[in-house]
Amino acid sequence: MNDIDEYTELIDQRLRSYYEAISKEARTYHPFIGDVSAQVGEFLLRRGKRIASCSTLLTYKGYTGKIDDILDVCVGIELYRHGILIHDDLVDRDKQRRGGKAFHRLFAHDDRFGESLAVFYGNILFSQALKTLFESNFDVKCIGKVIELFLDDYKAVNESQTLDLLFEYKEPTVEEWYVMASKRAASLFRVCMLTGAILGGAPAQDLQILEEAAMHVGYSFDIQDDVIGTFASEEQYGRSTDGDILLGKKPLHVIYAYQLANGKEQDELRSIIRAEKVGAEEIDRTREIIKGCGALAKAKETSRDHARKAIELINKTSMSDESKNFFKDFINFVAESLDWYK
Repeated sequence: MNDIDEYTELIDQRLRSYYEAISKEARTYHPFIGDVSAQVGEFLLRRGKRIASCSTLLTYKGYTGKIDDILDVCVGIELYRHGILIHDDLVDRDKQRRGGKAFHRLFAHDDRFGESLAVFYGNILFSQALKTLFESNFDVKCIGKVIELFLDDYKAVNESQTLDLLFEYKEPTVEEWYVMASKRAASLFRVCMLTGAILGGAPAQDLQILEEAAMHVGYSFDIQDDVIGTFASEEQYGRSTDGDILLGKKPLHVIYAYQLANGKEQDELRSIIRAEKVGAEEIDRTREIIKGCGALAKAKETSRDHARKAIELINKTSMSDESKNFFKDFINFVAESLDWYK
């Protein structure tokens, strides 16, 4: 994608400087708090494409032509996002995140110790994200709108995670999946894109368009991410890909399988997903059923349909061509990468 490595490096530099200062301040309070703060900084700075904060940066640049003023806000976006990830990994019992240990597994002592720190520091990251916004150089009225956006969407993403947890214990409909997904990745992209647009002085019409576009980007991304979580190899994903099946998650491709598979296969799928212990053979069989009945293909096409709608909306905005192309390249990448998983 255009220049994303350059923008990622700029955000990483600002994020590194921020956490060096935070860790130094924390150490004056207590050496252990300083050590944990340094671990948080390491967790945040693990290499990866910073799609969330780059979305904010490119939206802002699309309306102003500038990037310097928005970099501190991009730090806030990353703090916000990683606070959610720390809690998400804890709830889903994930062991790894981007090639390293999940945050709750970084510490000595027992599981309760690491899990408790994950709760505390997920909360701390959210407070730091808001403080970063307060201390930015933008107009107070605009920052107030952005903070309201953060608060609304933080509540939304936690409601979504609540439903995602519930769905491990019931069979949701497609409509229920959309209710849940409307506040998952869709909320993150809404925060990221609208933050850049509000601070960049985007016209009201564009704000409405971008909000709708963010929903479609989020749906497309969520479906793709769930497909990866079921069908990617461990080498492709960077961590084990059987976690969703073991937890009884109900991504869209599983819900479609309940509709499209024959009665015997549906019973078999339910039996595997409800089982307390699932082995490699059962996981492979789950994948076979989802692919064989056409549920995987239908989920892929649904993701691509949302991608098409998102691009149509992005094209209607008055953002610069560079920023439009960034989003179109990212959205197309999400849609095209679905072909890797068969």
